[in-house]
Amino acid sequence: MQLSWIKIDIEIKNDTRIPFFTGSMLRGVIGHALKRVVCINPSYQCENCFAQRECTFYKFYEEKNIFHLYRLGVTLQPENLNFSFYLFEEAKVSLPYVMRSIINAFEEEGIGKSRTKVKVDAMYISEQCVYDGKNFLSLADIVPESLHLKAYQPDVALEFSMPLRLKENNKIVRESFQLHTLISSIHNRYIHLRGEENTSLGYRVEGEIIASSMKYVDMQRYSNRSQTRMKIGGVKGNLMIKGLDMKSYEYLQIGEIIAAGKQTVFGLGAYTLKEIR
Repeated sequence: MQLSWIKIDIEIKNDTRIPFFTGSMLRGVIGHALKRVVCINPSYQCENCFAQRECTFYKFYEEKNIFHLYRLGVTLQPENLNFSFYLFEEAKVSLPYVMRSIINAFEEEGIGKSRTKVKVDAMYISEQCVYDGKNFLSLADIVPESLHLKAYQPDVALEFSMPLRLKENNKIVRESFQLHTLISSIHNRYIHLRGEENTSLGYRVEGEIIASSMKYVDMQRYSNRSQTRMKIGGVKGNLMIKGLDMKSYEYLQIGEIIAAGKQTVFGLGAYTLKEIR
């Protein structure tokens, strides 16, 4: 299994009022700034645009029925506005545009209903400072991260820091779910990020969820496109799994990076994988 990505860690020390769920706000304001940064169409319209195939904004925000090649890293009820932005596979080339858009989003566009302008204090990639609050620093030494799978462990715990929005039997899960459903979700996201042919999981998932504290967290986001509030809730908590097969363990390691379930672009489905000793 292979995967490469760049993770940008954004540091913001401002103590402005922060919503319980920042993912929707962050994605929205960064998207607005990104369009201003990259759009070359005089009409400023995405529909039938001559540059769709090469446009970062279109690929990140407008293209339908795809797995987007990025995600946010956020937490619920955060103490500050710090967050992460992941770029996967071919989206890594968009790094300079994304960095510029993040600065513009906070310092020029402003956040929240009041459009409060907030200073971005720093950005880091692999602990290397790439923006010091005033200037962008060289990206010449940046090396994308790559997948290094750990030795097989059959007994693991998953700690979800963000709600998992997962579908099972055509319904959003509100409590328990099958391990196979989770692994399949990660598999589907992984192969699409890699640009591989759409295939089913192709093997039988082994393992048993022996303990679960997963509970439904009801959340909503406001869609500027449809001018309506949309449900974005999912289950959050911990899972303990025993007797996991090696292939599924590998997928759970990948899921730590790419997240699981639906709407990961807003930060959903993030978890930490730990061994049970």
